[in-house]
Amino acid sequence: MTSVSVPLSLWAFLAFAFAGCTSLSGQSDLLNLSHLDERIVDLAGQETENIHDPLNLLKQGEAYGEKGDPLSAGDAYKRFLELYPFHRLASFARYALGVSYMRQITAVDRDPTPIDAAVDTFQKVLTDYPDTLYAVEAEKKITLLLPQLAEYQFRIGLFYERQATYPAAIARFQQALKKVAHGALAEKAIYHLGRSLAENGNREEAKQTFQRLMLEYPDSDYLRKDKIAL
Repeated sequence: MTSVSVPLSLWAFLAFAFAGCTSLSGQSDLLNLSHLDERIVDLAGQETENIHDPLNLLKQGEAYGEKGDPLSAGDAYKRFLELYPFHRLASFARYALGVSYMRQITAVDRDPTPIDAAVDTFQKVLTDYPDTLYAVEAEKKITLLLPQLAEYQFRIGLFYERQATYPAAIARFQQALKKVAHGALAEKAIYHLGRSLAENGNREEAKQTFQRLMLEYPDSDYLRKDKIAL
């Protein structure tokens, strides 16, 4: 998993929001600056109003993150957004929720749900808070995550292609190309899409796909492997 370049610090955000700071760099000092005891993650015995206090929810999310529990961190940020969708710190909570999903990502060949959730959450940051520093960082995260989703779709497409289940393979290769339009992954996805289309009887589409491969990757090794529909 790609490491998070911008640390999650509520107090860094407050400094940015109220003192005109332009950077969120540096280690998170939340636990120190707020004199926050790690017991804040233990909700037993707390009054309901304290549990649902907006700053407490954000502190809980940050504390869970410090303890290496991104699932619980994400739950805290989701509660904040459910209760305080128009709060001045909602942009921070949305971005922090996206990072909590990123921290749940394991390997590309496993469950892609956290990657999908992270991309969707960061996209909401771009949509809902386009003029914030978090939008800039969210866009960087999306750029990092989309190739992982594309690789996942490509691997499933290969599986279906090897099973001769060509319609399913075609759909997966097309999904991969929607995520990543250029580069090595796109090159091989275009090639396998063309093969699957040809095997499925979609001769004209296969021809157009191989022509795209020739146009975008004229030196591709794949062009020497297969002359179908060329």
